[in-house]
Amino acid sequence: MENSIDSKINTGRDGVTQIGNNLRADAHAAIDKVADKVPPTTDRLANSAHNGVDKVADGVNKVADTMESTSGRLVARGKQVGESYKALAESGRGRVRAHPAMSVLLAAAAGYGLSKLLSSRGAK
Repeated sequence: MENSIDSKINTGRDGVTQIGNNLRADAHAAIDKVADKVPPTTDRLANSAHNGVDKVADGVNKVADTMESTSGRLVARGKQVGESYKALAESGRGRVRAHPAMSVLLAAAAGYGLSKLLSSRGAK
């Protein structure tokens, strides 16, 4: 499951990066095409447009990097939660094995309390 999440996150990040690269290339090509047809005095405007495209592309790359670092933290946190759950479950099993009568009494008391709680809600 973790590999599936990782692969989906990586696919999303790669898609964002690819879109950014494609947009950058397309925008530069369009700017160059227009600049070739306009007098040389517009070089300054073309350079400004190129700088703007580069800033947007850099922003897209930052988003992709953020997605990658966030996905890494989420995967690590998921592993920690899974390990904690396993440790807690094993601890619970050990207590039940050590004190089976107490475990049965606790389960019966919890069941009785839940039944009273739920039955009193249904009566109102």
